[in-house]
Amino acid sequence: MVPLHPQRCADEPDLLRWVIPADLLHPVGVVATAPPPLAGLLADGTLAELRLEPAAVVTRLGPRRSWQDQGPRVRGALHAALGEPDGWHVVPDSGARVGDAVLRTLAQQLLDGPVGQFAAAHGGRIDLVDVRDDVVTVRLAGACNGCPAARSTLHGQLERRLRQRYPALRAVVDQPTRSIRSGPR
Repeated sequence: MVPLHPQRCADEPDLLRWVIPADLLHPVGVVATAPPPLAGLLADGTLAELRLEPAAVVTRLGPRRSWQDQGPRVRGALHAALGEPDGWHVVPDSGARVGDAVLRTLAQQLLDGPVGQFAAAHGGRIDLVDVRDDVVTVRLAGACNGCPAARSTLHGQLERRLRQRYPALRAVVDQPTRSIRSGPR
């Protein structure tokens, strides 16, 4: 059985992101057809949309449905469908910028979660500045700014985890904090 776990999308309660192994399904885009019984959930209106992201399947519930009622049914259907990787037909997203939006979401999730907690435990903070052309730009703050171990944290924690979920990641770079001079020159 393929490991998967759901993640809520705070700004869209009808969406649920199911995290899967990064190399399981390709490409990124809208699922046109899926293996049964997942296809049945699309056909009967339980699911209104199915999308593939790097390392995730995003599901949108149909109208007047709730995750409390449909979650176990969707999970079971998704498990069955993931066992048939050749049964997925995806309309690839056009334009690379869709990838940047996905990468931004993944980076923010890590910074709000385990990587941010790691930095905070050491008195620091990592802020997301920008995502462009598969490059994530962050700014180190607090104890992380100027810390000799910050490079290790960026690459060993953030970049490694991002690359697992988004293999097309080109780099994670730090945008240095500008120092503000006060007083006369």
